[in-house]
Amino acid sequence: MYRLIIEENKCIVEVSENLSVADLKRLHSKINKGIEIKKVNTITLDQSKMLWAIFRDLGDLIGYTKEELREILENDYCTEKKIEYFSLSPNKRNCASKDIATDFITWVIEWSLNQGYNLIIYEGKGANKQIRGAREIVPSIKRYVVACLKNKVCAVCGRREADLHHEPPLGIPYELDDGLQTGFIPLCREHHSARHNTSWEAFRSKWHIENIWLNPTMVEELKKIYPGHFKKFKKENYLGGSHEK
Repeated sequence: MYRLIIEENKCIVEVSENLSVADLKRLHSKINKGIEIKKVNTITLDQSKMLWAIFRDLGDLIGYTKEELREILENDYCTEKKIEYFSLSPNKRNCASKDIATDFITWVIEWSLNQGYNLIIYEGKGANKQIRGAREIVPSIKRYVVACLKNKVCAVCGRREADLHHEPPLGIPYELDDGLQTGFIPLCREHHSARHNTSWEAFRSKWHIENIWLNPTMVEELKKIYPGHFKKFKKENYLGGSHEK
């Protein structure tokens, strides 16, 4: 194990006390040849803390320790993405890249929605303790809203059995709706009413949320989830994706 410490005008390489004399000599020889400074796109400390907070609170909810849940979800993620297992510590040689960490956070939040869990994260302690929902921590709000659409979850508060809201409003009978004329966002009754009592810009700004424009493949998938919608949509009319947004 090597660790570089910078103190004032000195660089100190800390090594394991078990390192042999031969290994120390080889290390010293390499250092004498010069040190290359290279920027790397590694997971940030904030990303690492966020993931461990998710594993802690989600694990408490479903009966796993944070270490157990991390191992389960990371194995599933790496298998799905066909990538090597990675560390969540920025100090490890095999640590995740910043991009993978961003995608992994989003993937874990999508997983929790797909499993029916309303993810709540507790940050800080005492008077500084904050409660944050998945919407507030997810790196990709559009991917989050898509996951909410597929699970009938309110994109604002996480309540189940949300309504499908047209944004902007449809303006034509549902019988003429093919799902490609407006964007969509799933909202519970409370937030659905709140949206209709204010402008979209004010609503979007307050909740930091976005609507999603569907493509034919997504409409076909969501027809099974929202049977009262997309009545004009016929799959055979949209082959080739010419209407995709």
